[in-house]
Amino acid sequence: MRNFFLVAGLLCFVIGCGGGGGSTVTGKVTLDDGTAAARGTVSLMNDAGSFRGAIGSDGTYTVENVVAGEYQVAVTGVTDREVDSDAGMAYNDETGEYTDEAAELPKSLIKDIYFNPTTSGLTMTVPGDAYDLKLERDTGGAAAPDEAPAEDGSP
Repeated sequence: MRNFFLVAGLLCFVIGCGGGGGSTVTGKVTLDDGTAAARGTVSLMNDAGSFRGAIGSDGTYTVENVVAGEYQVAVTGVTDREVDSDAGMAYNDETGEYTDEAAELPKSLIKDIYFNPTTSGLTMTVPGDAYDLKLERDTGGAAAPDEAPAEDGSP
């Protein structure tokens, strides 16, 4: 029994005991024109798990208790405005329901590639020095997914 406590104590010393442990990752998300991303989420993912943190109004984010390692990064929710749950709501007297057909949804300010950690091209090593993320702005010039290309092969 004495050996058990000796081994357990040695393990706690080597790998650490207690909760949490891990790094705090802080950085800033900016768009390629230099403006701060005023909302959204930064997600760090690898085989060991995933960690998320919210982007504040000044573009800064914090992700806590991140285990050391290499991570793929996704960024979501960077939009031109917050979702207004009451925007465009109208009461329909015939159905007795509220509808939001007239509500205009927020538009993403960043390219769709950033929504998926495997396509974003963003990686980080924790612990590390630089956690700032610079994202390309979505110019809105891409064809809709259900839109057929022109007959001459041009988009």
